[in-house]
Amino acid sequence: MGADRSKPGDADPPASALPPPAPAVATAIPAPTVARLATYLHVLRSFSQRGILVASSGELATAAGVNPAILRKDLSYVAANGVRGVGYDVGRLTARISMTLHTDSIHTVALAGAGQLGRALLAHTGFGRGFRVAAMFDADPALAGTSFEVGGPTIAPLTEIASVCAQVEPAVEIGVVATADEAARSAFEAFVTAGVRQVLNVTPVALTTEADVVVRQVDLALELQVLTFQASRATTQAPRNELKISSRSDIGAPREVKAADGRRGNAMGEETVTA
Repeated sequence: MGADRSKPGDADPPASALPPPAPAVATAIPAPTVARLATYLHVLRSFSQRGILVASSGELATAAGVNPAILRKDLSYVAANGVRGVGYDVGRLTARISMTLHTDSIHTVALAGAGQLGRALLAHTGFGRGFRVAAMFDADPALAGTSFEVGGPTIAPLTEIASVCAQVEPAVEIGVVATADEAARSAFEAFVTAGVRQVLNVTPVALTTEADVVVRQVDLALELQVLTFQASRATTQAPRNELKISSRSDIGAPREVKAADGRRGNAMGEETVTA
């Protein structure tokens, strides 16, 4: 890793000194690149917390699990250029990607489902990540009126999603559906009624709508099945002592996304085939 080190930091460096990416370039960023940029941002933050000030493209690519050439191509979309023989300034690159992904400002989130998965999601929207959970909902009457942290949102019934979200200031930008399967559809429709146009769905229930709503589907059971298949295939294709086992616990497995033509690919932009 880079030799320069400093004290760990909890938040991204200020981006005020950096010129914003050109709008024409930002709008042309392919969806797989956006997903990889989010991974690079996660890697950069972990580097910053460890005191690393400079990292090469090879180091960043290895940590993110991509080819260095792909990484350099992706970073060209945010007008980030490393210094030959030195690498990228971690702080400046973090700021540039944060500006591109709009994580340099705070975005308001509402969470439907306050179970263990919902609480884990709440914990991962912590300081420096650009999100604020302003409202929480659950079907359990015992949780109504309670809060998980001092100053945090008070949990309301699922039936009050539309009314509560309508009162949140600033307006809720992202709704997260982490409910029981039977409540997922009604929670989603309530978010849409409240004017929420970006939804993260972590249930296996397919949520579709005629409205201009973007739904990001994350099926954890499906991800485990994909990993199981990959592990089985690797075992049959190579001797055990030749397998490369990743110990990076801070980088999530590639997510599968469906392309417009019906093909499926993971979030790193690689096409996969499903039976």
